[in-house]
Amino acid sequence: MFDDSATLILLGKQAFAYGAMVMLGCWLALAVLFFLSRKDEILHRAAAITAILALPLGFVLARLAFALLDPNFAPLLTLKNLFKVSYGGYAFYGALAGALIAGLIGARSAGVKKSKALDLVALAVLAFLVPARLGEGFTALGVSRPLTTEFLINSFLARRDEYDAYLRTYLLEAVIAAVLLVILLKVYHKKGREGKVFTLFCLLFGVSQTLMESLRYDGHLRYSFVGVQQVLSAALFSVTIIVLAIRLLKARPHSRLLPILALISVPVVLLAIVGVEFLIDRSELGKLFSYALYLAVLAIPVTLGILLIHQEDQLGQQRAHGAH
Repeated sequence: MFDDSATLILLGKQAFAYGAMVMLGCWLALAVLFFLSRKDEILHRAAAITAILALPLGFVLARLAFALLDPNFAPLLTLKNLFKVSYGGYAFYGALAGALIAGLIGARSAGVKKSKALDLVALAVLAFLVPARLGEGFTALGVSRPLTTEFLINSFLARRDEYDAYLRTYLLEAVIAAVLLVILLKVYHKKGREGKVFTLFCLLFGVSQTLMESLRYDGHLRYSFVGVQQVLSAALFSVTIIVLAIRLLKARPHSRLLPILALISVPVVLLAIVGVEFLIDRSELGKLFSYALYLAVLAIPVTLGILLIHQEDQLGQQRAHGAH
């Protein structure tokens, strides 16, 4: 869709460089699925079914999500244009939904616990994101508002055109995906509670992507200063905290203070995020101050979420020892 998107020759055909990076991401995701499940025959079978279904489901849902949610595509939304897939227009959360559905179907078909399959899917998605985000560097996507901070303007994080310099947000997102992948791989190999990796993914990716979507200002899935995928990211970590808190309350821990505090924090944090977004968009305050405040706000759900997961682990260990 963009005239300045880089192209290359792939197998004798002209292709977008971004598409090649997305393809590399798909290969990495499949490699993660098969490598991590290689020692468990039933899990390996679930991974194979997931791999077969994830690519078509992710592709279709990514396209549908973009077509239905992007305001710029709305005037062009016809059945014919919907099938013009080579013109671009995809939404990550549609692709994520496709991968999760594929994982659930794979788990059910192979007789594997859903939580176990979703752990694998979370790691595969992060592996996919690293090259896919880097691929945005070949397009007009993944950049911020014009930079006003001097040290950023003169750094490698800045992309320049004839008018301004912009933050390479896509580069930060690729680094975050790689860091989260390393962290969650360590959690996965500790052989802890099944579903913990997926829960941490929903929490940490939701929080980090809320910030990244605020930094992005490329017009993708955006209504004025509100990004659709930012709303979905905030919803992801909020629902995760709510589910964790309710699950703990039902488990009847000795102290209910933490889960109750976590439930109260969700609307407070969401309102604070909206307030900071107004500061960024309309206030005369510096962007560095506004984003420092943003980080302070987002530290709340991260801290509470990790504490909830830790308390849930402790409760599980106590019950396991009691059973013995």
